[in-house]
Formats: sequence, C-alpha cells, structure tokens
Amino acid sequence: GRIRTVASCEDCRGIVLSPDGSVLFLADWGNHKIRRVEVATGAVSTVAGSGIRGSADGVGGAAQFYGPVGVAISPDGSVLFVADISNHKIRRVEVATGAVTTLAGSGEEGGADGVGDAADLASPDEVAISSDGSTLSVGSEGGLRQVCVSAPPPPPSFAPIVVPPSTLVADLKKMRGDASLPDGKVTFIVGDDEERYEHVSKCVLCVRSVFFRTMFGIGMKERD
Repeated sequence: GRIRTVASCEDCRGIVLSPDGSVLFLADWGNHKIRRVEVATGAVSTVAGSGIRGSADGVGGAAQFYGPVGVAISPDGSVLFVADISNHKIRRVEVATGAVTTLAGSGEEGGADGVGDAADLASPDEVAISSDGSTLSVGSEGGLRQVCVSAPPPPPSFAPIVVPPSTLVADLKKMRGDASLPDGKVTFIVGDDEERYEHVSKCVLCVRSVFFRTMFGIGMKERD
C-alpha cells in the first residue's frame, strides 16, 4: 500500500506491540527517532525524536536520541522505555504526548549504580519491563542492570518508643523504716509449663506494686 511505501525506517532495531495489539512502536536507530505504526492501516508517524542525533529531553520533535535500539512498553500502554545506546541512557516517552525524559544514565559510559543521572550505563541496547511495570531489566556492555521505573516507597515510619526511666532505686529506698511492709518471700508458678520463680521478696513486690501491697495487706496467702 502507499502508506507503507512512503514511510522510511533506517535500520529499525527494537519493536514492541501495544497491549491492545493496535500499534507497533519502533526504535529507528538510523533516524534517531521513535516511530509509531498503526497495525490496521500501516500508517507510520513519529512519536518523538528530531532526527538529529543528540540527547535533549523535550516533546515530540524537540527531543533527541542518539541511536535508540531497545524499546519496551508499560503494561497500560501509556509509556515507552527506550535504550538510547550511544547516549548511554534509558529514556522515557509518553505515548500520548511524545514527551521524552531521561529515566536513568548520566550520559557517560560506566557502571556506577545510583538514582537517575547519578547512575552510569554502558551502551544499553535491550530493555524489558516487569509484569507489574515497576522495574526495567536493561542489557548493556556492562551486564544486566535493573532500573526502577518509579521511586521505591519510603520505609514505614514508626512512633518512637519511649522508655520511662527506672524507678528501682527510688522504690528500694521506700523499704527503709516502713514497718507496714510484710516480711518473707514468695514463689511464683507461671504459665502452662509451671515455671517457678522462687525467693521473691514480699517487700520488693510491695514497694514496686500497689497491687501486691493491697493483696498482702488483706491477707493474701501464697502456696508452694
């Protein structure tokens, strides 16, 4: 057909199909563009890229690529992710507007990890996206790299645990000269395993707990 004949794609490398199967997206390496092909009609249009090699972010023809090769699409079909090999970057392209931004890569060839342009990539040429759209796997000369599509959620925040100061010393001082405190010791049997805690001073229990002072005061009896 005529539409297929007049469109020019110079060494198209990457290709991906939209989730609904209606559109093909091509990484046009030689023309430094991202192209769109309507499956039903074969109509070809440029989503982004000026055709002049470069690294500028921008919208549609104001953006530049330098040899785009790999391309992946988000699960909802709204975003393309492009392995921009000679810029050593992963670029993000909004399908609806053609807006291009740099997701990862400083533009310098390297292997440093980091966030956004603090990371270095080495000639990325393949890109695949996880089923939930959260992570890209990027093939490069530096090996397989992982790129988070969005910032990870912040760690959960917890209210600080406030530990009150110990009152042990002050409580023990109350034992001096208090004739109302009971004498003797008790044994506690605790839990289903009947674990024993022996020789616990009644005085210490009473100065540290109103409960025990009350119970011993009314004649609570302990048993072995």
